[in-house]
Amino acid sequence: MSIQYNFPKTVDEKFQLMEFVYNNTNSFILNTFGYVWESRGWWDKFPIQVYKVGDVIAGLHAFTIDTKAPDTIKTYYIVTGKAFRGQGIAKKLTMDVLEEYRNTNKVYFVNSEETSDGVAFYKKLFNNNYKVHVNQFDTYDYIFEEKVNDLYARLNNEQT
Repeated sequence: MSIQYNFPKTVDEKFQLMEFVYNNTNSFILNTFGYVWESRGWWDKFPIQVYKVGDVIAGLHAFTIDTKAPDTIKTYYIVTGKAFRGQGIAKKLTMDVLEEYRNTNKVYFVNSEETSDGVAFYKKLFNNNYKVHVNQFDTYDYIFEEKVNDLYARLNNEQT
């Protein structure tokens, strides 16, 4: 088991990550991953965090740093492989990012659409601290936001 930060360069490398998201989600919004990263030119700017078990991708976390809000880590996509769910992979990916950026970023932000599996995950992670807004598709977005150091310290204490 290992977490790697990838900057996919080739179409095949990008396609492998897009295919993983597509095969492991049922959400239209999550399946926009490849389009968003390509159209915004983010493949070279923001690494895609990948959790592997051997050579198999078990989890993926696509996030940005400071695109619109200063000092903010923003998760766009976090996906665990169907065969690996319930093993804490999404939490490990999140903790790794918090560890990596806890001294340089102030806020961790996630916007999760109501039909996403992420809502239940983030409700637990953020101790049910969230806001709900109607989005442009007339569904609900769950907005999670907390200081990086506070979230990291609380989650780190829960693990020990």
